[in-house]
Amino acid sequence: MKAVHVTAPGKFEFIDMPAPQLEPGKVLIRPQLISICGSDWPTVNHGRDWIPFPLNPGQPGHEVIAEVVASDAPGLEVGDKVLDIGYSGSARELLLRSPAEVLKLPAQPSAEELVCAQPLGVVLRAAQRWPSILGKSAVVIGQGAIGQFFTMLLKQQGAGPIITLDLEDGRLMTSKKMGATHTINSGKEDAIQAVKDLTGGQGADFVIEAVGTDPTYNMVKDLVRMEGLVQCFGMPKQRSTGLFLWELMMRNPMVIMTQRGKREDFQLALDMIGSGQAYVKPLMSHSFPITEIATAFQMAESRADNAMKITMQCTW
Repeated sequence: MKAVHVTAPGKFEFIDMPAPQLEPGKVLIRPQLISICGSDWPTVNHGRDWIPFPLNPGQPGHEVIAEVVASDAPGLEVGDKVLDIGYSGSARELLLRSPAEVLKLPAQPSAEELVCAQPLGVVLRAAQRWPSILGKSAVVIGQGAIGQFFTMLLKQQGAGPIITLDLEDGRLMTSKKMGATHTINSGKEDAIQAVKDLTGGQGADFVIEAVGTDPTYNMVKDLVRMEGLVQCFGMPKQRSTGLFLWELMMRNPMVIMTQRGKREDFQLALDMIGSGQAYVKPLMSHSFPITEIATAFQMAESRADNAMKITMQCTW
């Protein structure tokens, strides 16, 4: 079978490797659509100090819609469309999964929208750990897909004002559709002062970091009020960081860190997208065949052409 093999930063090869065989109680699935996560492109394009090259065949790819092609698992039939939550090497023609690693899709909407259930599920895991945010002022740093999901959930849970920060005006325009009451381009204005002006000089009750860089994490200490709430979600690009933890600790905040979802979170995300409660269509921007994976990953990093959520069709 065919698989993607990343041999060095930004270097993609298509290789042949042995296909998995069906095992008792499991299913074989064929990926049909893979979405690029914001944690994927830094690993692939530049590398991380704890992930050596070459990557394992099939990496990256953990936001996946697939079709069951063989099954020895009750309730899963050949032809069923599923969300793959197996988190391992999905850029291959075939994957062996246990029933716990897949979720059947609702009939609607499109696969491009339903694949968002994977990242949304992780955001929902974070939100289920929050105290009540009803009427609380909130800031979301970063308005990529993850930041947009946070903005949507803040609105649904009654937070306000909801202030979003990003360097791209297009993403800030989208965040208005997702629930932001105020948007700040932090490359064009003093975001910290703007947030203080909007919160009576106190800082926000709740600050969410959804980027993962030292400069954005270091903004948190200046954005959150004394004894406020902080959600750390952006994946750091490297292990050793230059975070100003002393200054943040002096704000005496409650800090929540989240990076993984559970099966029930992904099911909830599918239900919300399927029912229209989570409207993700504004986030879908570009689609490529998987044979153009290098171009797709370059666009994910550059954000060219207002790129937001990029998918790849698995047409090998």
